[in-house]
Amino acid sequence: MKYLLLIFLAVVSLALTGCGTIGGALSGAGQDLSTSGEWVKSIGQ
Repeated sequence: MKYLLLIFLAVVSLALTGCGTIGGALSGAGQDLSTSGEWVKSIGQ
């Protein structure tokens, strides 16, 4: 369980440092979710 938490924290910290700010990270994640939702919707048709 500790290893899973460590990996999760590492991924989150890398994402935040890659985007520069927390707002940029959240914005990027929102865009990714929106894009994947459109992709799933197009496959379902």
